[in-house]
Amino acid sequence: MPHKSFRKVILKRSFFVVLTIFGIITVNFLLVNLMPGDPIHNMIPRDPKFNDEIRYQLIDQFHLDAPLWERYLIYMKNTLTLEWGDSYMQDRSVLAIIGVAMSWTLLLVGFSTVITLLLGMFIGAYAAYRRGGAFDLGSSGLLLFFYGMPIFWFAIILQLLFNSYPLGMDWWPQLPLGMYYDVVKYDEFEWNLPVILSVIQHMILPATTLAIGSLAGVTLVMRSSLIDVMTEDYIMTARAKGLTDYEVLRHHALPNGLPPMIALIAMSIAFVIGGAYQVEIIFNYRGIGFVTIKAIEDLDFPILQFVIVVGGVAVVVANFISDIILIYIDPRIKIA
Repeated sequence: MPHKSFRKVILKRSFFVVLTIFGIITVNFLLVNLMPGDPIHNMIPRDPKFNDEIRYQLIDQFHLDAPLWERYLIYMKNTLTLEWGDSYMQDRSVLAIIGVAMSWTLLLVGFSTVITLLLGMFIGAYAAYRRGGAFDLGSSGLLLFFYGMPIFWFAIILQLLFNSYPLGMDWWPQLPLGMYYDVVKYDEFEWNLPVILSVIQHMILPATTLAIGSLAGVTLVMRSSLIDVMTEDYIMTARAKGLTDYEVLRHHALPNGLPPMIALIAMSIAFVIGGAYQVEIIFNYRGIGFVTIKAIEDLDFPILQFVIVVGGVAVVVANFISDIILIYIDPRIKIA
């Protein structure tokens, strides 16, 4: 591909990325600030004798009495300068709160995403190789069953299953139902072996829920992509040269069947930023999803604004990067 054409498409798509991000930021402001309810009611004690002077101080501190256009200008300035302010409900900055929550979400969803991609690509490739066979039909049917299952329901089933001894099986493993690690046994998180093992143990159920819930999408995309590739003429030529089925699959089909997976991987990365809301709530795993739901309940606008903007920007940037990679590695894709 000519470098000039490639640079042109990057500049063109970069412009639309910036425009989309600006739209996300603006819509985010309108959605949050036009929500019904008064956050002050959640910030002060529910006491009729409460001093109104403190109420006015809070209103002035967070500019809640300013006109909408003035709040918008303040919001845009803070967004561009990464000054997201303080949480309404916690005496900490938004970045500090989100930083802790983001680290746990990255650990949970990042780990489950890597496992899902590796396992899904392997199952999808083997199902395509054994197309129409018992493995193909069995794996596709089973994965579609889990794909159609509500993820919150599956999470509850796992909680019930691994917090009891079904059918009297005393050997059945018992796993923690929530939190990142044993906060009762360990006062604070430290990088030592017992705490790390506790983190892994607490992550098994939520990570398994996420992995199984999203495994079908990766597997079916990989299977469909490889089935299309294996009907191409160069695959028949490779077989005519005497290559084994494994060599054809490994050296010819897989490299040409991966482009559709790039977009899926990019969206998976964006999903890490957004977090797994249902799983985090059910397992009391206090990542981005848990913090967001709590912020909605408390009308904690600064946290809501940050989460929505970061989630939206992550999706846009991930799609932009995947488009550029696809255009670069696959000359069959037309430059628009």
